[in-house]
Amino acid sequence: MCGKAAISHLSWADVFAYASSLTPPSALPADPEPRSNISPSRLRRKSEPDSMVWETLPVIHHNNATDAPTNALWPFIPIYSEGRLPMNKQGRLISTANARLRTEGRPFAPTFMGAWGANSRVIVVVSWFYEFDSRVKPQIPYAVFPTDAPFWMMAGLARTTTLPDGSSHLTCTIITVDPNEVLTSVGHHRSPALLRDPDEAEHWLHGSKSEAIELLRPHTNETMGVEPVPMNIKIPGNQEVELPEVLKSR
Repeated sequence: MCGKAAISHLSWADVFAYASSLTPPSALPADPEPRSNISPSRLRRKSEPDSMVWETLPVIHHNNATDAPTNALWPFIPIYSEGRLPMNKQGRLISTANARLRTEGRPFAPTFMGAWGANSRVIVVVSWFYEFDSRVKPQIPYAVFPTDAPFWMMAGLARTTTLPDGSSHLTCTIITVDPNEVLTSVGHHRSPALLRDPDEAEHWLHGSKSEAIELLRPHTNETMGVEPVPMNIKIPGNQEVELPEVLKSR
């Protein structure tokens, strides 16, 4: 899965210079705010809906003949929980931060099939993401970063929701696939669906469903780096994490 990510020195101008096959709008919005520890949106106190902390990820979505950059709320807010984090009948939160690619039947769980059917695909752009070694207790966190590109481009799905205050926001989920050998070596069993180059980014946004589904597979081992990070990355929203030098320079 992908439950945490980071944004460092990320500029929309650089993103579109790299992904040159995309069509940016005539004016780019402000660059994403640098954050070393992004978790999905959460309630500070589960019994108090007003204690909501909304978190965002930078995404690109097709809008009005351009590939528009924006910030999308994370996680995906399905239609049945309009404006609030989804819960089951027992009142427990349901995780919609990731949409797992299925190998049989429909490609995604019913929660995400409306977005898939409507071709509501997005590219989620992050500097790196975090995974945790599930083989040990406590789990050791690792930063996972590209060695051949300045950032990751992840395949995602989106829909627009209306919050209780009446504001309208795009919300997103990150698609996950089987891990490659690098992620398996650090004890992780899922991986974000990572787009390998600018052409794949363009095909994910604009291709047919059959073309898009072919892009959802494990990433190559050779261009993925991993580095252990301090345990306090586990604290949601904690930005006071001493990152290793390999990340500071990115």
